[in-house]
Amino acid sequence: MPLDRDRDAGAAARPAPITISLQVFREIMGTLGAGIAGYGAWLHYPPAGFMVGGGVLIGLAIVGTLRGGGNG
Repeated sequence: MPLDRDRDAGAAARPAPITISLQVFREIMGTLGAGIAGYGAWLHYPPAGFMVGGGVLIGLAIVGTLRGGGNG
């Protein structure tokens, strides 16, 4: 009579689940959102895509400066 451990010995091991931190997820979603907003503006008027992209980068620089904590 086979035991459960003998029956599972030949089965392939399941891979570990993919985990991602909440901060990395937010950064990925923010990057995708900024890219989609810039692309949508570019479809309407090509220079607007660059303006939206630049505005997003300036906004991120301001937020990063305000959150920075003054290390220097």
